[in-house]
Amino acid sequence: MNTISKEHSGPNGVRGIIFDLDGTLLNTLADIGDSINAMLAEYGFPGHTMDDYRRFIGNGIRMLVMRALPIEGRSSEMMDRCVQRARERYWDNWNRKTRPYDGINELIDALETKGLPKAVLSNKPHDFTVRYIDEYFKGRHFSVVLGQSERFPVKPDPASALEIARQLDLPPSTILFVGDSIVDVQTATAAGMRPVGVGWGFKGTGDLKVNGCPTIVEHPLDILGLI
Repeated sequence: MNTISKEHSGPNGVRGIIFDLDGTLLNTLADIGDSINAMLAEYGFPGHTMDDYRRFIGNGIRMLVMRALPIEGRSSEMMDRCVQRARERYWDNWNRKTRPYDGINELIDALETKGLPKAVLSNKPHDFTVRYIDEYFKGRHFSVVLGQSERFPVKPDPASALEIARQLDLPPSTILFVGDSIVDVQTATAAGMRPVGVGWGFKGTGDLKVNGCPTIVEHPLDILGLI
């Protein structure tokens, strides 16, 4: 891990920022949906629309597959087979349609100019998460990148977020946690961080508002005003 400067602190006391990946930094929806639909077709199960996948995504790959499968396909054995095959399909089709959201690269560049430490925390498997950051953010630095692994429970359990705070050597209360779903808001709250919901992601702002997200931004560059 690179040494993190502790000197930076914006007027709002923000000293670091954690981003969710899917629906926050990158629009991965079509590649995820296409891959899961291809897996379902192999086993003779019906597929789903992209709007369905907006609802399915957010709690890790096993939960995604379970939500996509009909009830009769949710035995433990079938789940294991489908999760493995979904990973294989997605590994082969991970970057066909995925793109950063408009304004994300400009935001990242502005944060780097400010010297603000940045991290990524995703419920996507860790190897996929690292692969995405390496591919889509070449030349841009994230101090910590964590995806789902056996090391930590999936979000909204705060353990992985607190691990990032430890690696950044920052108090959780000085970190913005930016994400598109209530899972991210719950994670931030449980970790003692500052939740920021985004209006451009998979979930829209409805769930964020209903669940009391204190801050919602409509464009990536709006985040600069919170720092």
